[in-house]
Amino acid sequence: MRPKPKAAGEFAIQRASTGNAELDSLLGGGFPRGSLILVSGNPGTGKTIFSAGVLYQGARREKENGVYVSFSEDRKAFFENMRTVGLDMEALEEEGRFKFLEMFATTREGMGKVAGELLETIRATGARRLVVDSYSAMAQAIGTDYEGRQVLHTVLGKIVRNLGCTTLVICEQPTGEDRIGDGSEEFVADGVLNLKHTIPRELEIRKMRGTKLWTRAVTYTIDNGFRVLTTELRSPAQIKRWEPIPDTNGLVSTGSRDLDAVLGGGLPRGAYVVLESSSEVMIRELRLFTRSLCLNAVNQMRGVLVLPTGGVSAKEIKAAWTPYTTAELFDNFVRIFEQEQPARTGSPSPPPYVVPMTENQGVEDEAQLEESSRRLHAAYRELKARSGNQPVIRNIGYDSMETMYARYPEKLLNEVGFAIATTRAARDITLGLAKPSLGILDKIAGIVDWHLRLTKKNGLLMFQGVKPYTSLYAVDCDVSRGYPETKLSILT
Repeated sequence: MRPKPKAAGEFAIQRASTGNAELDSLLGGGFPRGSLILVSGNPGTGKTIFSAGVLYQGARREKENGVYVSFSEDRKAFFENMRTVGLDMEALEEEGRFKFLEMFATTREGMGKVAGELLETIRATGARRLVVDSYSAMAQAIGTDYEGRQVLHTVLGKIVRNLGCTTLVICEQPTGEDRIGDGSEEFVADGVLNLKHTIPRELEIRKMRGTKLWTRAVTYTIDNGFRVLTTELRSPAQIKRWEPIPDTNGLVSTGSRDLDAVLGGGLPRGAYVVLESSSEVMIRELRLFTRSLCLNAVNQMRGVLVLPTGGVSAKEIKAAWTPYTTAELFDNFVRIFEQEQPARTGSPSPPPYVVPMTENQGVEDEAQLEESSRRLHAAYRELKARSGNQPVIRNIGYDSMETMYARYPEKLLNEVGFAIATTRAARDITLGLAKPSLGILDKIAGIVDWHLRLTKKNGLLMFQGVKPYTSLYAVDCDVSRGYPETKLSILT
């Protein structure tokens, strides 16, 4: 996620990094230093993992010592649980950069002693960050919500103001409820983060003092620690030719190691795959999947047949692919169907990768429709011969097919049925691209074995297998090999 421009007043506020670059960019660099932040959420939303991560990254990256005060979890359980997500808090404590305080036996009468011990620990360790886990348990130990709020306002407020210690207070929400306590805690705090146990998980920024918020919701995961997830379509600093992933056990690679793993090793030869993408998914995001599959084939000298989605030209496709393959391979092994232009004197012939399609206007042009179908099958046979009978990848935009067959819906279904049978018999791969609004989607999805789906929320592209079923994954772009490879992270 790219940092947003800051408002003029934001430069005066010092920030404490959250340890997560994406979240920092939303908060103008992090939490306002010395602020009191409520971290709320239902059980299991990852509040402890998030808060401990703020302390851990603060000590490791910012050299700021931290203190974790627990009113509910003992030291051993805390260290063991955090170690499972990659946070070695025990090692941090041994280095003198972190201190864990157990306070779960506290009573109302003992709260003064607790406050004194906490202040002394902060002074002794020079801590600049504090986590209190949790406000709910603290208030219960003290006896009343009112007295809990008094502690929140006076003791913790004093720590924030006088010691400059950025403080996170964890607040439990009963399952199914959205309110934090009785609501008054939100007024005391400088910032409020609400973690939601939705699918996918969502972090809501309810408020943040002195911060211009460009968005109030982001998607996160707690797999291997707390991470805010975004999709960024990067370009490699140094472009390299695509390194194809060879077939394994009769499975054709999608061009993405992560996607292959999710699909059980790749796509079986003869697979007819419907890739559905929601209306929010942009063509360049969809290309993360289509380009990977096709370039993996082209760089193995296998044929690729493309009927582009509406508004995409053959020239655009070549420009997007050729940085990662040679022009010669593209011309020899790619065939793209494009509307035939009226012949003009002196006009150049179409490039070798373009197969002209005749224009059909209605009922009177049924013969032209048949001619376009004939050219498609002729191009397929050519690619099959050029590649030595290797699998051909068909990349078909269903919106273009619906337009072509608008007057002949029965012919469209026949064409799709023929393509499914041909794909299976020839052991090729067909990837059909569809939006939910297309009428043909429901009919096709019911007769194919592979139905994959791309959706988008909070700026994050997400992937899931509908048939066969898979977990939900966040999609990003990995350019470490010199080309844009699809990267997947499970959303837990």
